[in-house]
Amino acid sequence: MAWTKTPNPQRLHWQSALVNGTETVAVDNNEKNKRGIAEMSTLAASFSPLELHNRLNRLVKIGFRRVRRDGRELVFLTAGGEAGAQVRKNFETFAGQIVREFRLDPHEVDFIELRVEAGELHWYRWHAQWVGSAPMECVAEAVEGESGRRYLMQVLEASEEAA
Repeated sequence: MAWTKTPNPQRLHWQSALVNGTETVAVDNNEKNKRGIAEMSTLAASFSPLELHNRLNRLVKIGFRRVRRDGRELVFLTAGGEAGAQVRKNFETFAGQIVREFRLDPHEVDFIELRVEAGELHWYRWHAQWVGSAPMECVAEAVEGESGRRYLMQVLEASEEAA
């Protein structure tokens, strides 16, 4: 990860090469965003790059983390630097590949997406109706509660310490 200052001192750019692309997030230089930047830096290290085919059958890299917690598999995903790697547009395709590749029981897996929007972290839990290893009717639900977001961050941080 690298921090670079732009000509405008009120903006910072956060870059992560962990997903084989550069994701740049411009944020205002205030106290709330400083906390968000620290969270992004910590969480970026939790993800490993994973190559998958998107809905257009192009090979893209996304950030991936698999954690076993309370008898369930938690699969964390975050978009790569490429537009074709957006999880919201490719979830059905990505989830099917992950379930098949890692031989997961889709009924025992929770898919969690981490998005960076307007310099802030947003968590989404994906729901799908499964037919074998094929997800259907996929819907993302925002994790709104502070306790839910805190739990997800703790899971990622704890899994990083255990590795």
